[in-house]
Amino acid sequence: MLSLLDVAERAQRGHFMEEKDWDLALFKKVTELVRKYELKYPGDGSWFNTDDDLVERAFQAGIDFIVEQGVYCMNGKVVHFSRNEVMAALKEVPNRVVVGEGRDARVLTQKKIEGTEPPNVRAGHHAPFTEDLAPLVVKNFAQLPFGDYIEGFNFAVVDGREIYGMPLEVYAAKRQLFWMREGVRKAGRPGMAIAYYPINTRAAVLIAPIDPDYGLRRTDGILLSILPGVKFEIDLLTAAIVYDDYGCFKVNGGGRSQVGGFCGGPEGAIVEAVAKPIVGWMCYKDTFSYAGVGHILATTAKHFANYQPIINWASSVACQALNTKTKMVLFDGPQSLASGPGRETYLIELAVAGIHAATNGLGLSSIRQGRARMNAAQTPLDHEWAYSVACATMNARIKRPQAGEIVARLAKKLEGRQPEPGMDIRECYDLVRHQPSADYDRKRQVLQDELASWGLVFD
Repeated sequence: MLSLLDVAERAQRGHFMEEKDWDLALFKKVTELVRKYELKYPGDGSWFNTDDDLVERAFQAGIDFIVEQGVYCMNGKVVHFSRNEVMAALKEVPNRVVVGEGRDARVLTQKKIEGTEPPNVRAGHHAPFTEDLAPLVVKNFAQLPFGDYIEGFNFAVVDGREIYGMPLEVYAAKRQLFWMREGVRKAGRPGMAIAYYPINTRAAVLIAPIDPDYGLRRTDGILLSILPGVKFEIDLLTAAIVYDDYGCFKVNGGGRSQVGGFCGGPEGAIVEAVAKPIVGWMCYKDTFSYAGVGHILATTAKHFANYQPIINWASSVACQALNTKTKMVLFDGPQSLASGPGRETYLIELAVAGIHAATNGLGLSSIRQGRARMNAAQTPLDHEWAYSVACATMNARIKRPQAGEIVARLAKKLEGRQPEPGMDIRECYDLVRHQPSADYDRKRQVLQDELASWGLVFD
């Protein structure tokens, strides 16, 4: 299998291409592969794919893209891989990864489509919180017993200073990990794995938090994401080499594709969504990957675009292709949620995410409002709710056609409604007592009762 040093060498020696030319070439290649492999929505209102032959074709389309088009490095060079190199790399993908240490260690494994094993869960963050809330917020998310690991957060001010320039970025990176470490300790889970959410993507800032006492341990991880358009960065590759040697796990937060970009429509997004997690493994050795398809308009007030059947269908095709043809440990990344915490519409969107993850064999990650606002993007209840819906779907042995019917009924509840802005976490969640507000919990209970009447089995 190719090493990260091989990738770094090719990133220096590859042929030069302007980024705009790559984007246009990507659209042309994706369009060609969609036609070649007959990737087409059946037009029957399906929310989930049930065509196994289509899964095979989608996977081959993603492989063809990597082999025939290559991968774009942001230094302007195009990196190419042979088909043998891609297939050899896929054989090396781990399907079982231990994160954390001691009694807080967790084993994350690949999940099955329509499986019955509880999903892997990244419990919290990938969202903005102010420094005054940091340790208490981390503690509350780390207290979620089903959480396997926890991710850092972003913020604009540290010690009263605006984070601007590399010295302050490095300092902020180290402070983030200090707060994370303090938070998991206060939650009684000192060995819980932490994934660093980068303050900035410059190599020095990415590497700064390595510290076995107060920062990243060898059992922790870092977010190293592939960019839209199947692109990677030299600074992230640099960090990947360092972390690979150090021993941390790595997460591809850019494994999803967005309809409306240079990949085109839902069918084109499938090709990109299959390719990006594979590229994340080859270019960064990302251990886990977000997966699926979203819509770039999903967070706008125009409509809940990610609840159109064709978008959910496209996401299921890509996830099923990766889950059946590779050993990858995948996570759903519902970052296109339009509403925010404390709202009924947000709970409905999260229920869709939970059913989608359970049905397509995904873990739960990035449970937050798409256009996140400071201190108002997520609460622990949101994670509890999505997890309970995923487990209830599995408990009921829900199959894809029935899951589609339930999601369609949930989507119907959103018709004609506008996304609701999220509440400040302190308005809908008691961070001292570790419990949601009575109003927010009531909204959850009402929706849970409704889902139970539709066939989901809650514990």
